[in-house]
Amino acid sequence: MTSRRQDSDVKPEEPAGAVSFREITRRSIWPVELLNNVAPKHRIYGLVEVDVTKARRFISENEAKTGEKLSFTAWVTKCVAQAVSEHKEVQAFKKGKKKLIVFDDVDVGLIIERQMESVRAAIPYTVRKANEKSFRQIHDEIRRAQSPSAPVGFGEELPRSVRVFLRLPGLLRKPFWWKINSDPFMKKRFLGTVAVTAVGMFGRGGGWAIPVGLHPVVFALGGIASRPRDLANTADIGEYLSMTVMFDEEVSLGAPATRFTARLLELMQSGFGLE
Repeated sequence: MTSRRQDSDVKPEEPAGAVSFREITRRSIWPVELLNNVAPKHRIYGLVEVDVTKARRFISENEAKTGEKLSFTAWVTKCVAQAVSEHKEVQAFKKGKKKLIVFDDVDVGLIIERQMESVRAAIPYTVRKANEKSFRQIHDEIRRAQSPSAPVGFGEELPRSVRVFLRLPGLLRKPFWWKINSDPFMKKRFLGTVAVTAVGMFGRGGGWAIPVGLHPVVFALGGIASRPRDLANTADIGEYLSMTVMFDEEVSLGAPATRFTARLLELMQSGFGLE
């Protein structure tokens, strides 16, 4: 004779552990939609290593003297803006199949982290006309953008139409992404003309990131490795940044991309814009 187990005899399943739920902000969702709808389809990558000893020492010494930690990303942004201003063709956007639109202004798109309500969120921010600003001006602008009370997004207060757009369902936003993809001027307005992303995932030591970008040229800052700058003088330790440069293959190929990259490395190794 068998007996049926009573419900009271069945022990509830033990929880796997403490869990918490967090809401994904709409401002965090729309960059993913951009990647799916606007990103260049044909990319080429360059993995380079840059001696950034001079810049790192300057930032460290300034912090020791003043207590203020200057933004390394802001300095790289300044170097990128200068190099692009000298080789504007690398930030060209395609217009149809046969035209390229080349802008004079270098608008640098960044991803910055800031406190939004109860969570820290990664949000887009654009430094407008970075080629006309000093390293210090870019640093101050980034710090202001990281303030919880600062406007979010494109280097200026978001217009009401954009705020409404961010609340629409994803399906209703698709025509807008199509419009951005076909209009270089809207791309510049919403994305900037180039992008710099600081991965910061490698801790101590080198390491390259492979970005998936929306811009004609994207710079991913990886790890920084320390090693002797000269094998004959092991006491002279240098710091070397692993950096990936991604080009839109339909815009930049061969010699122009090579000349641009060489100029950027020259600027960074010399500590451009620090003084």
